[in-house]
Amino acid sequence: MKNFGFIKSVYNELLSESISEKNSETKDVFKKYLKFIKENEILKTQFLIYKNIEDKIEENEAKAVEYIKENIALMNNYSKKEILESNKKLTKIISDKIGTFKTMYNESRMKPLHESITTLIFTEKNAATIDKIIESIGVASDYIKSQSVRSVKNMNESLGVSNEVLTSVVVDKYNETYDQLSESAKKLIGVVVDSTENEKIEFYKNVLKECVDLVNTKLKEADLVLKETLLSLKENLLDRNFNIKTFEQDVLKMFKLRDDLKD
Repeated sequence: MKNFGFIKSVYNELLSESISEKNSETKDVFKKYLKFIKENEILKTQFLIYKNIEDKIEENEAKAVEYIKENIALMNNYSKKEILESNKKLTKIISDKIGTFKTMYNESRMKPLHESITTLIFTEKNAATIDKIIESIGVASDYIKSQSVRSVKNMNESLGVSNEVLTSVVVDKYNETYDQLSESAKKLIGVVVDSTENEKIEFYKNVLKECVDLVNTKLKEADLVLKETLLSLKENLLDRNFNIKTFEQDVLKMFKLRDDLKD
C-alpha cells in the first residue's frame, strides 16, 4: 500500500479501540506498529513527513510549498520498491481491519492531504507528471494554510508520541497561573494542601480519573486529527504518577486541563 497516511490512521483507530474497550490484543498490535517505525528508517521517515505536514502551520504560501518539497525530498534516498516493501510490513498486520476502516477514512478531511503526500512521494518527476505534482503540492499547501490552531505541541521528533503532548483544546490555557484559577479551585487547593499524604493521593487519583473520562468522551466524536492528539494526551495522563514534591503544581495543571476539556 502506498498511502502511509491511511495505514497510520488505521493504527490510531486501533489504539482508540484498545483504550476505550480495554482490549490488550489490539494494544499489542499498536505496539508492534511503533516498534516497526522505530526500527525501520523508511517507515520512520514517512511517519515524520506525514506528521510534519499534518501539523505544520504557515500562512505564507511560498514557505508552505518549500516546506512540503523539503519534506518529500527526504524520501529520495529510498527506491519506490523499498518504500512499498516497508509499508507492506505494517499493512500485513492490519489486513483484516482495512475494509472496516475505509469508509470512515474516506469521509475524513485528512484523506486528500494523505493522498497528495503519497502522490508526491511516488510520482516520478518528468514533463508528463508536472501538472499532477503541482496539483498535489497545492492540496498540501492549502491544508497547511488552513490550519487555525496547532493540533500537537512538543511532539517527540524521533517518533511522534511524546509525554509532553498537549491537545489543541488546552494548549493555550494549560500553563495559566494560579491567580487565573477560579476562587472555588483555589479554595479546594488550599484544603488539599493541608490534608494528609494519603488524602492527597486519593484526591490526585480522582482528578486524574476525571480528566481521563473527559478525554474518553471527546474521543467518541473527534475527527482523525484530534483523535490522534487526544490519544497521546490520554497516554500521557495514564503514565503520570503521584509525586508529593510536585503535588500542588500537578493538581493545578489538571484543574486547568479538566476545565478546558469541559468546554
